[in-house]
Amino acid sequence: MSKIKFVLLLAVFSLLFACAASRRPLVPAADPLAAGGPPARAAAYFQQGKTCMEKGDMAAARSCFNQTLDVLLDARGGGQGGDSKNVLNDYVKKIAAIELNYLKDKNSPENGQHEAFLDQVISTPLFLPTEKDVLDLKQKVSETAKVSYSIPVIVNSQVVSFLKAFQTIRHDGIQRALDRMVEFIAPFKEIFRQYEIPEDLVYLPIIESGFRVDATSRARARGAWQFMAATARLFELRVDWQVDERLDPFKAAAAAARYMKDLYQEYNDWYIVLACYNGGPRRVKKAMRLLQTADFFTINQTHHIRRETKNYVPAFLASLIIARAPQEYGFKVNGGEAIFAGSKTVAVPSPASLAHIASLLQISYVDLKKLNPELLRDFTPSNLSEYRLRVPALADEAVLAGLERIPLKQIPKYNTYRVRPGDSLYSIARRHATSVSQIKKVNGLRSDLIRPGMNLIIPRGDR
Repeated sequence: MSKIKFVLLLAVFSLLFACAASRRPLVPAADPLAAGGPPARAAAYFQQGKTCMEKGDMAAARSCFNQTLDVLLDARGGGQGGDSKNVLNDYVKKIAAIELNYLKDKNSPENGQHEAFLDQVISTPLFLPTEKDVLDLKQKVSETAKVSYSIPVIVNSQVVSFLKAFQTIRHDGIQRALDRMVEFIAPFKEIFRQYEIPEDLVYLPIIESGFRVDATSRARARGAWQFMAATARLFELRVDWQVDERLDPFKAAAAAARYMKDLYQEYNDWYIVLACYNGGPRRVKKAMRLLQTADFFTINQTHHIRRETKNYVPAFLASLIIARAPQEYGFKVNGGEAIFAGSKTVAVPSPASLAHIASLLQISYVDLKKLNPELLRDFTPSNLSEYRLRVPALADEAVLAGLERIPLKQIPKYNTYRVRPGDSLYSIARRHATSVSQIKKVNGLRSDLIRPGMNLIIPRGDR
């Protein structure tokens, strides 16, 4: 009997030991990139980036290449290794060559009508200009006839790098932006003069959006001036389910001018203003405090601001140099499709059907929507009794004055809903008697993925 008990106990202990082993938390393997000094870690990140590039994962490759350079930049900042500058320059050349070849092979033009050009600009491969390249551009900028800038224009290796990129791999995107800007420059300058902002800043949409009024970035910034919704509302732009005034280039330009004026009053430096416009004041202000400097290009050499913000100011300066003297740098400004030229705003009763207004004006509904990109629905705002609508300059205002308002009971109703843990689009749609496709359409969602804390617009259901 005791022998049987012994065997049973041995079996039980064996089973318990096996279960405990299966439940034992996994200890993560040591990160090979965490070991060794900066050169070894940089080499590991670089190799990893090349592997990702070979697999066609450009985003992962670029992330690894950025980490390669960050490791070496941090090493230089910490005074580690007297040869770190040469190592950094070698990697810059290698990464530039790899990414340049990738882009040339891919030969991809500006992608999609909704993509913000800034997403492409910031990911532009680095060039490594010589001191002669920098001196040559400085001389050319100083000697270019009839060009006087309203903000300081510093020429350094970063500016030259972006200028070279804009003349080569980003040439087509910059050319399209220059063509689109033609109808906007004069009204934008007038707006900026009203707010006493340097007129050179009206060229900022070249790198922000390529002067596309419908541009949307990966971070969900929208419009020619690439406002995030929260920032737009701070400067009195309406952003809701009916109207998104970030898409109105002229109202957004006024908001951008006000925002930059407020920033300048605080920081008194236009480069810092631009950095804040891109990366937000909090991060830039923290970097200024830690480094005890307000010089952008000093902050630019540290890890205290994001790589996008580091590239933003030199990219803008390169685009400004081109925009002020296009032919000097291999561009021609031909002018693109003039959407807003030859239009005016008139007051119409609201809410009113855009389709009905288009028929009265004898223009297409599509053309009317192009003139009023901020209107997200098929009608003017339901909470206003009157709306300033943009129409062709020759439109008969008397015809529109007698327009009848849509009865409010015919306007679709929408609610807002804050996503909670455990929610799915299916459960939310079922709870509100609507459909997943309608929720995705109204909120501009491209997938079924949602996360707690998101605010969704919920269209009224049929029940």
